[in-house]
Amino acid sequence: MFTIYSVLRSEGYIAAVILDTEDPDNYVQAAYVAQRTSGLLCVKRKYQLITAWCLCNETMAASIITLHVLTGCDHNSGFYGASKKLIIDRVEKSKEAQDLLAACGTLLPVTQEVISDLERFVIR
Repeated sequence: MFTIYSVLRSEGYIAAVILDTEDPDNYVQAAYVAQRTSGLLCVKRKYQLITAWCLCNETMAASIITLHVLTGCDHNSGFYGASKKLIIDRVEKSKEAQDLLAACGTLLPVTQEVISDLERFVIR
């Protein structure tokens, strides 16, 4: 879905693009993409249009995919008894946590140092 969005933007399409979805995974991806791609990207939720770049700030967008995967998404389970909202609120307040999550995937294969940092983050 976001590949099509990138192609539209790279070919000069300037009108708003609206995703009609109820899937939280798509909301997270839209928040990430909207901070990195020019143009207006909106998500339709029932009878409401949400501008994707308003879903989170640029700093949070850099770590939102990793955070979503860690706290539970379509492909991974989350932490039992831990509220996704509570974890997101804590990450929003922690520059260290945002930097750690944003660093995931920048070096492949992942270094042992990053794995150890993530383990400490999750265990806290």
